[in-house]
Amino acid sequence: MELFIVLVLSLFEIFSLLFGSLIVFSTKNSEKVMNISVSLGFIVLLLLGVFHLIPDAYEFYMEGLTNFKSIIFIVFFTIMGFGLIIALDILGGHHHQEGKESNHIKHISLITCIFLVIHNFIEGTTLYGTVLSSSEAAVILTLGIAMHNVPLGFTLSSTFSKLYGKSKTLLYMVLIGSSYLLGAVVLRQVSLNSFLIGSLLSLTFGMILYIGLFEFLPLIKETKDKKITYISMLCGLALMLITLFI
Repeated sequence: MELFIVLVLSLFEIFSLLFGSLIVFSTKNSEKVMNISVSLGFIVLLLLGVFHLIPDAYEFYMEGLTNFKSIIFIVFFTIMGFGLIIALDILGGHHHQEGKESNHIKHISLITCIFLVIHNFIEGTTLYGTVLSSSEAAVILTLGIAMHNVPLGFTLSSTFSKLYGKSKTLLYMVLIGSSYLLGAVVLRQVSLNSFLIGSLLSLTFGMILYIGLFEFLPLIKETKDKKITYISMLCGLALMLITLFI
């Protein structure tokens, strides 16, 4: 029964990602959409880490560690996540060169998908654990997750649709959203260690820091319409603040 409830809630999370996709598909000005999505994505992803990933990682570490050790492990695995993306860049031969915007966008999308799948997987385990204790709390948690899924779906779809088309973009959104259910299924079968979950959250934050500072930020600096950029960033800030009170 609990797994069925998580399935329903996971479908809602997938729908919130798809809703962001539909916003992109209904807009014809692709340049403006890209500007909005990059600016919105930059703020949403960084605040996702600051407001959710790091506090959650700290709570998981504190279940078995002291305050000092918890902070040390957060810093260590954040640096590991940051370094992991740098290593992937070097191995993949990725460079920020002019005339290769398509490769740059593809690179951003790939890395964003990786840490979103990790993040969603962990949130799926949290969602399942919440359902076991309180269905009402699980619904509130689902609404909070959906609030930041909409801009994430918007950001990913604006880049994916240029590379792969609408149908494949929708498929990717469904696959990314399905990692919520995967997390629930894994937790149902095995008991994940709190240290492992905290480490994965910290690792994911390191990946987010890299993608924000070295992928999104350079694109933001190159945008011509600064007004749209600032408005989009303020909207992202407002959305993430709302999730704190849900």
